[in-house]
Amino acid sequence: MMRQCNRDAWDKTYRAQVSSEYWEDECQEFSFMDLPRRTRFIRHAVATLILLPLALITAMSLCDQLARASGSLNILFSIPVWYALMGAAVWVVLGSSRLFTSSLLYLYVLGHELTHALAVICSRGSIHAFKADLDGGYIQTDKNNIFISLSPYFLPLWAMLWGLVWGVTYLFWPTVTCQAILYSGLGFWWCFHLFWTAWIIPKDQPDLADNGTFFSLILVYFANLLLFLALLRLFNAVSLHRFLADCIHNAEKLWDVLRDLAMLAAGLFL
Repeated sequence: MMRQCNRDAWDKTYRAQVSSEYWEDECQEFSFMDLPRRTRFIRHAVATLILLPLALITAMSLCDQLARASGSLNILFSIPVWYALMGAAVWVVLGSSRLFTSSLLYLYVLGHELTHALAVICSRGSIHAFKADLDGGYIQTDKNNIFISLSPYFLPLWAMLWGLVWGVTYLFWPTVTCQAILYSGLGFWWCFHLFWTAWIIPKDQPDLADNGTFFSLILVYFANLLLFLALLRLFNAVSLHRFLADCIHNAEKLWDVLRDLAMLAAGLFL
């Protein structure tokens, strides 16, 4: 969550709200409506006219790619896809068992705030306070931008760390077993990221509201689609050349649909 503090006008606070209670301090809450009207209009326009069509085209093209991949047994039963599905199955079992809910929730909140912190560091900012527990978390920083606010919603930190640790391990243990561990872990942590992100977004997250909820949701959705595409490419489940061709084809289809709807609306109201 981002708030502007009375004691330091440049301090910003980003937080994950897990419970219905807000973390309180001597800060005055900042909202999207505090932005200039022109900035709000530009963000809504970008979300509606650019990000939303791109997200729809990307989603349609990914569906086309997955439909082709599902018909190929070589891809479906390949080592990357098979072990990723096994990792996802492990997450489904753990998530549905509720035996480790508190531990997994804490792990998500910790990862959420660490992602904020890493985004601040990448943006050359400073971190003044950090907190993560089962009731939520926050960081206080002197830097503020959209990347810092929304990064936890599309960057799967634990999956990225898993890949980093695996990369170092693979240098000393380049075996098929090591590859299986990588893909299983990616499947598990990706499902972990998607589940908790979908779970926490409806809980009135200030990170989303501060940048405009509609704009933030479209941007998060589009970014997750692109990361999912990268993951599928890592698994050799999609072809970038065919994906781009599908994007062009689906863009033409979407344009035709919008044109027909516009003509229909014009015929009804004119």
